[in-house]
Amino acid sequence: MPRILVADDNPLSLRFFAEALRGLGHQCDCAEDGAQALALANERRYDALLLDLDMPHLSGTQVYARLRASTTAASAGARLVATSAELDAVRRTALVAQGFDAVLGKPATLAELDDLLRALLAPRSRVAETRAVYATGSGLLDDAAAITACGDIAVVASLRAMFVDELDTLSDELDGFLARDDDAGLADRLHRLRASCGFCGAGRLDEAARSLRRVLGTSVQGAAMQELRSTAAATLAALRGQL
Repeated sequence: MPRILVADDNPLSLRFFAEALRGLGHQCDCAEDGAQALALANERRYDALLLDLDMPHLSGTQVYARLRASTTAASAGARLVATSAELDAVRRTALVAQGFDAVLGKPATLAELDDLLRALLAPRSRVAETRAVYATGSGLLDDAAAITACGDIAVVASLRAMFVDELDTLSDELDGFLARDDDAGLADRLHRLRASCGFCGAGRLDEAARSLRRVLGTSVQGAAMQELRSTAAATLAALRGQL
């Protein structure tokens, strides 16, 4: 049975991958940041690692570089997959050129994850890049997109319950970033929010987060921030109506 390590600082993304991989018949260990992922990969042999690119302590690319340079790590020869909610063609090409075995956008569907790992772990196989298919719905919650991403309505319900907890504290977190004038921290928080939105089918909130991230530090940041807050509040109300 293949053994996979998933490293992601977004608890919702981490839970999705863990449940999906176990449902597909793989053994799965989880790491909440890059340093923990590297420690586990040094100690244990994994067939593949799914590495979020924007983790704290060590990024996915830093974990990649240290593993590939190691002669003693138990997982030095593992297949390495870059994952992120922020992928465009240029970044994908750069990651493949760097040496990642595959690139997987978030949210990834269960079928895409299965197809990627089947190709990746097959002897002498080559795997093509995989990109997530996520159609932003016009409503606050796109059930079809969430089910497509997660593969099962029970998993969607579980992740959306976690998303409620995340959105409950979002406004206070945003206030903290603004009070500290911490644009870098705010950008990272928006990145993690977008990953959660993708798995839960929160298309309008995803778009609001993307728009705000794009205009950080400009004269229109305030308006984009207000749009994000109002959309987050409406999304939270919609989620609570479903639970």
